[in-house]
Amino acid sequence: MDNIIFNSIKLPLKMGQIVCLEHQGSNLYGEVIQLIPDRQLCWFRPLCLVICADVQSSLNSELKERSLEFGFAQQENSSRLLPASFDSRNAEETKLIDLQCGSDLLWPAHLFRPALDTEIIYLLPQLKDISHHSKETIPSQKYLNKFIHLFWQAHQDKF
Repeated sequence: MDNIIFNSIKLPLKMGQIVCLEHQGSNLYGEVIQLIPDRQLCWFRPLCLVICADVQSSLNSELKERSLEFGFAQQENSSRLLPASFDSRNAEETKLIDLQCGSDLLWPAHLFRPALDTEIIYLLPQLKDISHHSKETIPSQKYLNKFIHLFWQAHQDKF
């Protein structure tokens, strides 16, 4: 259970390791807190969500509609734009959403892949100091919830 298959190579997941969950051009990065071998689960603490521009626009419109339904105003400064050079796929602008104050997840371990140093080296310095809790937690949590919901819908057979 401590090992996952990634591109036909067996790589171990370890406590404290930064891992990635990929879906439709978005990447959820976080830290492995604990592995639960009996249930093949990973206790995962999200750090940030990186969303490409095309996915970002659809998420933004849906989140805005839901916020208005419940009487909440969406805060515009809930995330930051990364330089276009960060994402080499199409040189699109990507959005970094800080999730350090969000909820932990129990997630099937086989769905994660180890994050590469070159992926996260630019992300970690941009994350806020978690000692300053901000009002941006609710919009950030909505992005995480939407990402998890979309991922789950696409991969229901793996749960």
